[in-house]
Amino acid sequence: MDALQATLWVYAAALRRSWKCLLKNWVVSCAPWAYATLLSIVATVVVSLGILGGLLLGLASQACISSGLYLIKNIVDSGRADFNDFIKGFTVYFWELLRIAFILWIPMRLLAMVLASVPNGGLILTLIQIAVYILLNPVPELIYQTRSSGLELISDSYNFIVENWLEWLLPNFIITLAGYSILQILSVITTGLPGLLQLFVLAVGMGLCLTYFMIFRGFLFAELYGTTRRSRAYRYKAQK
Repeated sequence: MDALQATLWVYAAALRRSWKCLLKNWVVSCAPWAYATLLSIVATVVVSLGILGGLLLGLASQACISSGLYLIKNIVDSGRADFNDFIKGFTVYFWELLRIAFILWIPMRLLAMVLASVPNGGLILTLIQIAVYILLNPVPELIYQTRSSGLELISDSYNFIVENWLEWLLPNFIITLAGYSILQILSVITTGLPGLLQLFVLAVGMGLCLTYFMIFRGFLFAELYGTTRRSRAYRYKAQK
């Protein structure tokens, strides 16, 4: 019972702190659309370069992810993020993201080739991809909150999920579902509005939902990483 109450206490604290940070950093919710615009420009420029163009677009995507993670890191660490963090962030985690992407790409590519000739190979590959997604779900937080790197990231992510699979995956699923529901409601509410206005409202809603989601993940990970159910229950009882 204490473990359940402690977990709910951790959730409540992460939700509350995330909301306060979102209110102070609402402008960060524009970042996903800035990244989308940048990637659209890059895609337009490199579309005629074939494989090289795809590689350049992939590098640009990793740079955008790096910038996004750096913004969230600063919000989680200090409660603030600004435009300088947005610009600086493009290189902060770039090489680490590239390293982990390369580590995963080789075995997954080989696996896809092997399963291509196996009955129900497509289904098997999909199930493996889902398993990989679950086991490596906390990798973004591990990148900006720990010193893990390369293969160590995969190992630490696996260990974290084994220890905290329920505490981590359940709220992630619920918040994702809630965000999707909010966007669906916004879509219904804005039906009939001029196209640009409807797109603007949906863009703002999606940006806010995504930003809140990532901030929440950051605070939740900080609470769970390096702790156990017993230690969290002890902390909960100590603060009452």
